[in-house]
Formats: sequence, C-alpha cells, structure tokens
Amino acid sequence: MKLNILKTEVVFQSLLTFISLAYVIFDYVQKTEGTEFFIALFFIGVSNLLGFLLRISLVPSKFHRYYFFGVILFFLILYCITSLTVDSHTEFAIYFMGIGGMLFNVYYLVYGFCLIKTMKQNKIAE
Repeated sequence: MKLNILKTEVVFQSLLTFISLAYVIFDYVQKTEGTEFFIALFFIGVSNLLGFLLRISLVPSKFHRYYFFGVILFFLILYCITSLTVDSHTEFAIYFMGIGGMLFNVYYLVYGFCLIKTMKQNKIAE
C-alpha cells in the first residue's frame, strides 16, 4: 500500500512539474512577463512540501534529511543575499530563487524515483 501511495505521489509531482514547465515555456514564447515562472514555482513548491510530509510519514530515508537541510540552507543563503548585502542584489536573488527552486524540484523527483526503486528491492528481498 505504501508503495502505491508513493508511486501516485511521484506521478502527481512529475505531471505537475511538466505542466508547469509547459505553461512557463508557452508564456515565454508569447513574450509575456516572467512572473508566471514564479507562480508555477510556487505551486510546485507547495506540492513538494505536501509530498515531502507524505514521504516522511511513509518511508524512512536518508534523502529526507538531505532535502530538508538543503531547503533550509537555500533559504538562509537567499536571506543573506537579500537582506545582509547593501544593495540587496534583487536581480541575482530572483535568478537564485528560480534556479534553486528548479534544482530542488529535480532532486525531489529523482529522490522519489530512488525511494520507489529501494522499496521495490526491499519488497522483493522480503
């Protein structure tokens, strides 16, 4: 049952990621403002947070720690970039948020597939 829930969550996250990226690419081709990227990134982030809480409750894994502390470190670096510098580097902070958010999403998807692979191997071994 846990494996099926995890598979469904990973499929949902993958679909949401691809739909969001398609939306962003479509808006980029239409030459509209770049705010759509951050709207899509917000929805991806919220779904990653909910999925992360689901994963924590289903499967023990070292990847949980890496993801959690990576997100904390990301926001600490973002805080340092925006508030502790004199001119706040707004443009750099925006690019950092976009690139960092997408990299965390890619890690989140890969780590979901790794959890499924590990669970399948453990199920076969049992």
